[in-house]
Amino acid sequence: MLTNFLIFYTLFSILFLGICRRFNILMDKKIEKHKKYSSKNNSHLLGGLLILFFLSHYYFLVSTNYLIYSFLFSFFLIGIMADTRGINSVSQRFILQLIITLCFVNLINIEINYTKISFFDEILEINLINTLFVTFCLLVLINGTNFLDGINGLVITYYIIIFLILLLNLNSFIFDQTILKNFIFVLLILLLLNFSGLIYLGDSGSYTLSLFSGLFLINLAFNNNSISPYFIVLLLWYPCFELLFSMIRRYFRKIKTYKPDTIHLHQMVYKNFKFKINTKNNLLLHILTNLLINFYNLISFIFALRYIYNSEKLILIIVINITVYILAYNYLNFSFNRIKRK
Repeated sequence: MLTNFLIFYTLFSILFLGICRRFNILMDKKIEKHKKYSSKNNSHLLGGLLILFFLSHYYFLVSTNYLIYSFLFSFFLIGIMADTRGINSVSQRFILQLIITLCFVNLINIEINYTKISFFDEILEINLINTLFVTFCLLVLINGTNFLDGINGLVITYYIIIFLILLLNLNSFIFDQTILKNFIFVLLILLLLNFSGLIYLGDSGSYTLSLFSGLFLINLAFNNNSISPYFIVLLLWYPCFELLFSMIRRYFRKIKTYKPDTIHLHQMVYKNFKFKINTKNNLLLHILTNLLINFYNLISFIFALRYIYNSEKLILIIVINITVYILAYNYLNFSFNRIKRK
């Protein structure tokens, strides 16, 4: 039955994309400068809708977990309203995110019950503190992932790698392997369409994909206490640190924190490739940027698998990743500015 659904999903995605292109539905004209990196042509904001279509099938016909689906659907709606300019205000969007997350985290009873730091674990036993902490973690992940959605394939490939790491190396642990296998299939279809520049994840796609992933990984850690919580942190370090670093960077440069810019790490990698290779082949530049960043993350994840129970070693790997990020960013920024001056 599920195989038939995946075949139907593939055909539906292609057909729906064709309809959207024919009638200019959900078109993103890339008015904002940061979106022009994805492709020079108009793309369609279908990533979130196609992800939601798969999740609708799963949560209504397989797991029947309507609360989780409602949580995901709420964020999809916020994202689609942002994509279609129904909500232009970043502060309004954040307030909605905060209220919805607080409500659902409390309703569904989503918990992060241990961090291997005894005094903090004691604090997390207070329900209110736990709810606030989980809300903070999810919002950082969701908005950090949205920051990465400027280079075609970057976000989708990153989460495909995470899911493959889980499936191939943690198959003896308690989690729903079937949904990951099928979700990887769905994401591969979206990856091809995203690389081609035909579709764009947009806020709706980034929110839905990252929220699902965050909830799945929190549940994985909750059901498998032998795994160090820092292994989960490591899997999600890149989008989370991208958000935190960007906020700090904008603060010190006196740039409004809610204004999008074009000097994120992935954009600096893209710019340096573009000038050093001296090519205007957008697909090649996106593939190279994607390969460099996600290959590093893949190596980091594979290495971390050796220490899945060792929090100290995993924290060290996270610190190394953050250090590499900062050094790489400063080098690429310096290199690009030097090229521009020539």
